[in-house]
Amino acid sequence: MRLEQLQRVAVDAIKTNALRLALRSPSAQTQVLTEYLWVEEGAESTALERSRSVAPPAWLAKLIAAQLADERRHAGLLRARLAVLGITSPRKPPAIAHAKLWWIQRACAPYLDSFAAGPVVVFLAVAARFEATGVRVFARHLAVLDHDAPDAADAVLLREIVADERRHAKSCAAAAQRLVRDDEQRVFGELSARIAEIDRSFGVTLAVSHWVQVAALAARDRLKGGPQLESVTAGVTPNDRSAAAS
Repeated sequence: MRLEQLQRVAVDAIKTNALRLALRSPSAQTQVLTEYLWVEEGAESTALERSRSVAPPAWLAKLIAAQLADERRHAGLLRARLAVLGITSPRKPPAIAHAKLWWIQRACAPYLDSFAAGPVVVFLAVAARFEATGVRVFARHLAVLDHDAPDAADAVLLREIVADERRHAKSCAAAAQRLVRDDEQRVFGELSARIAEIDRSFGVTLAVSHWVQVAALAARDRLKGGPQLESVTAGVTPNDRSAAAS
């Protein structure tokens, strides 16, 4: 098995176990949802904002604007769900999350002038990778919920988000390919591989950190006792959706 496959299997196993630990723990569940909020308001939006900042063609500007609107809506839905669980001021992302974005930006810097269409190609390549990673994250969580807690309120929320993320990943990848000339394909492949390598290299570290935090919170909730499952599986009401949209 190649290193890439080993990394993916390890991350999937660690995070799947963490998600199962979180099922009956409101504290652990809020940690998971908070990390999703970091994704929606952080790396993905940053890559798209940078794509928009370099005066892309009209068709691409429209696509980016639509995807940024989706990311803001996702963040609103997550914040509303966290509020239902008692979290109105989610914590800021850890330093390692910023480090990952910094390494990717540093690795991409030499490629900013490598394409006739400009640096927007680089930003789209980053966005496509982040969106694809987001699809795996949300789909993994949905698989756990469908198997162990099919009536969980979070399943409704995540299905809506993952559908958009799948569309975003395809759109960003297709947009980048549309801008890349035939004689630039080799360099673009090199860039994409470098982005993927850094993304994977942080994957196991972030997964272990995620598991430790979720396991600690789940253990704390078990020791405290009291109602657990009800908080996690409480339904998302129309009022919750209205709050998210406001």
